[in-house]
Amino acid sequence: MSKHATVSSLLAAWTVNACEPAESDAVDNHLRTCETCRAEARDLINAAERLSTCQGDPPESLRDKVLNVLPASHAYAGAVCALDALLRELAPEQWNRVAHGDWTILDLVIHLTATDNLVADRLGLPVDPPVYSWEDPDSRTDLLLSTPADHDSAWAAWRRQADLISRHGDQDDLLVSRAFETWMHANDIAVATRKALPAPPADQLRAVADFTARLLPHAAKSRRLPCEGNTLRLVLTGHGGGTWTLPLSDPDLGVTVEMTMNVIEFCMLLGGRREPRTVDVMIRGDVELGYDLLDAAPTLAPR
Repeated sequence: MSKHATVSSLLAAWTVNACEPAESDAVDNHLRTCETCRAEARDLINAAERLSTCQGDPPESLRDKVLNVLPASHAYAGAVCALDALLRELAPEQWNRVAHGDWTILDLVIHLTATDNLVADRLGLPVDPPVYSWEDPDSRTDLLLSTPADHDSAWAAWRRQADLISRHGDQDDLLVSRAFETWMHANDIAVATRKALPAPPADQLRAVADFTARLLPHAAKSRRLPCEGNTLRLVLTGHGGGTWTLPLSDPDLGVTVEMTMNVIEFCMLLGGRREPRTVDVMIRGDVELGYDLLDAAPTLAPR
């Protein structure tokens, strides 16, 4: 992917001085020559300045809530910017290229809009057409796909709603789940068009890694793995990685299996973009359970 795409994914973090020095330098240099990114940066800065002019100190509970949601907000905003930058590089005919299952790139963008419709409705944001209580991502996607749309209008509708969610979303796991799926489908599009997609910045990747790590026990439960008393120590290497201790069921009798793998490969595995038995992983302890967990990992992957 171009330098524009890489910088676009960093703008949200750059606005609040959350970039590494090298990342900040890259953004500063790029903004000198790219009007598109300058305009986006101005919007982000104006939003931050409006928040900074609020009078008085916020309640401690509100401050804690905002601080907790910042990594989630950055993760989603970064994923949206990265996908938007990727879409800018596409030729019109590429929008009809199959990118995931039997979905074209246009279909994927509409699918993201459909799922974001449900999120926006949950957050109390306006959605058109209105969301009904019985709708799920599949039925909502089918509804939007049944309405003809060209790629420019579909792209604009997705970005408009994504920005609205970024500004008003206050539920961290909900935002990170959207960052996760947006990243997965951006990767699908990059693979289909043979373009490079930069990895999310470390802070954004850490938020997604934490979310996907906490999904793993639920995936094991959904596959009805015999996990009674077992606890997993998950070690994810690379920028944005970390270590998680994850009880798989009650009672927690201590760590019985440890898995070590690259953080991006783990996220791709949970996203259903890697075959479980092909990932590079080191398993200690209950090796059989470790491989069962690998097999279960993609169970809750976004469509």
